[in-house]
Amino acid sequence: FAGYSADGSVAPYVLRYLSGLKAVTDGIVYITDSPLSPEAQKQVAPYVIHGEYQRHGEYDWGSYKRGYNWLKAKNLLRHADELIFANDSAYAPLQTFRPMFNQMRSRSELDFWGNTQNQRFNPHLQSYFLVFRRPVIISKSFAAFLNGVKAQPDHSLYITEYEIKLTPFLQNLGYKWDSYIPDFPSASPAPKPVSAARASAPASPDPNSYPLTLIRDYHNQFLKRRTFTDKLPIEENRAELLAYLCTHAPETCQNIAADFPNTVFPAAA
Repeated sequence: FAGYSADGSVAPYVLRYLSGLKAVTDGIVYITDSPLSPEAQKQVAPYVIHGEYQRHGEYDWGSYKRGYNWLKAKNLLRHADELIFANDSAYAPLQTFRPMFNQMRSRSELDFWGNTQNQRFNPHLQSYFLVFRRPVIISKSFAAFLNGVKAQPDHSLYITEYEIKLTPFLQNLGYKWDSYIPDFPSASPAPKPVSAARASAPASPDPNSYPLTLIRDYHNQFLKRRTFTDKLPIEENRAELLAYLCTHAPETCQNIAADFPNTVFPAAA
């Protein structure tokens, strides 16, 4: 689990995410690209088997690399069925991860999978939640890819150099993959834009731009925190999204209110 904290604290949504992961895993390694205060370290201690809380300058991918190498050095990957890479860029789980893992367990032909895929540049799994199975976990090529992660001069390069390249890299080695959420929105008619300005613009290729549809119709357990910033174009009505969340995922609504105090929530019925 990769994280970052600007002030050394740990947010309540992160603790909830760790709790949700603990329910479906044998252990969590938590690596931050920033220091955590002693109090924050105490807060996360019940959820993790190992933590490293210091600046390394390689963003989430550097944390993934360090977590993988620690597990490998401790011989904890020897019998692992799956290895999860997750980061703190989303509220999760909105309810529980179990149905997602139960469904993907039936996809025994897959060597790795993720929550969503994106078609921009090339089809690839989005790196906020990735799951690798034994053929990939023990792959020397996979280890070499991770150990090739290094500090980049711009944040966008972590996407182009690592997120976008990992899926075709593994696919070209013969490993099979898919996402829990279908190839969306290309697999379904895109929801209508909420404004005339967006009506003339092409739909965003990022499935997370349609959060209400993914949560309501596809049982998505993730909500990107960028939904409430200007960093992710949202093609659906935020008020409708918030109304749905407050009914079906009230703890997430509480987290959103704490993190984004200017958010206007719909009045209770």
